[in-house]
Amino acid sequence: MKGLKESTQTNSRAVLTDTGILIKDQQPYSSIEEAANPFEDEESQERSSGMFETASLISCVTCLSEADSSRAEVGNSLMVPANSVLPYGNILYAREINTNLRDSISDDTLQGMSYDSARSKVVELTFAKPRRHDLIPKKLILSVASLPSCSDIVQEIMKRSYKGTKVGKAILVIVNPHGGKGRASKLYVSKIKPILLAGGCAVEIVETTYRQHAVDIAMNIDVDKYDIVACASGDGIPHEVLNGLFKREDRVKAFNKLTVTQLPCGSGNAMSVSCHGTTNPSQAALSLIKSAEIRIDLMCCTQPSYAQQPRVSFLSQTYGVIAESDINTEFMRWIGPARFELGVALNVLQRKRYPCDIYVKYAAKSKNELRNHYVMHKERIRNSAMDLDSDSNDDDVVKTQDFELKYDLNEEIPSDWEKLDPELTNNLGIFYTGKMPYIAADTKFFPAALPQDGTFDMVITDSRTPITRMAPILLSLDKGSHVLQPEVLHSKILAYRLIPRIKHSVISVDGESFPLEPIQVELLPRMCKTLSFNGSYVETEFENM
Repeated sequence: MKGLKESTQTNSRAVLTDTGILIKDQQPYSSIEEAANPFEDEESQERSSGMFETASLISCVTCLSEADSSRAEVGNSLMVPANSVLPYGNILYAREINTNLRDSISDDTLQGMSYDSARSKVVELTFAKPRRHDLIPKKLILSVASLPSCSDIVQEIMKRSYKGTKVGKAILVIVNPHGGKGRASKLYVSKIKPILLAGGCAVEIVETTYRQHAVDIAMNIDVDKYDIVACASGDGIPHEVLNGLFKREDRVKAFNKLTVTQLPCGSGNAMSVSCHGTTNPSQAALSLIKSAEIRIDLMCCTQPSYAQQPRVSFLSQTYGVIAESDINTEFMRWIGPARFELGVALNVLQRKRYPCDIYVKYAAKSKNELRNHYVMHKERIRNSAMDLDSDSNDDDVVKTQDFELKYDLNEEIPSDWEKLDPELTNNLGIFYTGKMPYIAADTKFFPAALPQDGTFDMVITDSRTPITRMAPILLSLDKGSHVLQPEVLHSKILAYRLIPRIKHSVISVDGESFPLEPIQVELLPRMCKTLSFNGSYVETEFENM
């Protein structure tokens, strides 16, 4: 292994701060010669040679920005300005350089380093460095000052860099090779894999080869073998994985053990946008490594076609304009997300209506009630997120009884449910229910959605709404302010039953086509573990709307 062979002219000295590692100053020295490293095995060697772009000793972060590439250079190395900070959030791995290295370094080099083993340690850091729009793994060697309060500086760096989460996660990556216009596999190899390996994760990969393949994978995987199932895909693979876990005989164990997340490689990346706050694969990979687990509510769907085996939904269900715009434009998937916008525009201009009957169990019916509900639960989630270990020791959150549905599709409508006004449902334009704020990168359809508030959101529009009013409503989807408009019905609900009264249309669940027949949906509280960089969904600013 050629662990430390670098042609450099400087050495960086550093200290730990509350937010990152502060690069104090630089001192000139000659080159460090090749030295064997007992901590690196063959796999690590392969990683080093094939995945990393090893930084020189002083090409630290350049303030972690490509914009700093204009800094002065010394030889072939960028000069790092004093007081640059490498954030803990970008540190992937740290290890102490073998002190026997001193035997292979010249006296002049040691003198230049001012190396004092009693007060500092030579540490190799691997970190995620921004390059254009992506993150790439880089390596950096620092002489880090020891802290009086800790005996192991490397352990302290790792502790601060992985606060509230596990180091070296075991990950099963499921790649849909047809996702993202057929680019998913390439995105995984070039953007995601380097970050995961740099973070010391144990990664296995499987590619789907047929429809519903991820269902079969999730039904049969050894849940004790993995911490995370990461879906390098659009939203279809997370839907399949969750339903595969839901079908298992040991589903209680599966939902308690496994965390399901998305690495955005498809045309629809709602889970990644809502939880990781990005559609960039490399940034989502860093978020996967660093984020703490959170519990989110799921929704359970029942229809006559699969009455004996209900299906779970993590994202949304829709009927009407949105459903047809999504499902009926599948043949245009090659043009990307624009296909959906074109479909919506066409259906709205045609003023198509979708008659049905809708029965709802409300949690917060009016917009004022909804806002009060949101503020109360947002504050609760914010407070619990401050305790990063709140869920880490709760290994048995899900119980067998949590899978039991409260409502039967074949029974009469419960007395505490309300039937929506037929004047509205006979002229339905959009019926959309969901659990995550974003349904696409630029579509904040459910800005009041929260991960575990025990409800999901319902949005309804009337097809008779004038085009002059529908246009500004649709144009405000990126901001989420459409739900404030008087023409839009927006409520928090616990369950609903929708009965279509037309013969030709579609129902979409998590972007997948479902039978056009009565559908009943209810909430399954805190059923699924996922990852979120801030302990909740991405901020939507709904409070300030």
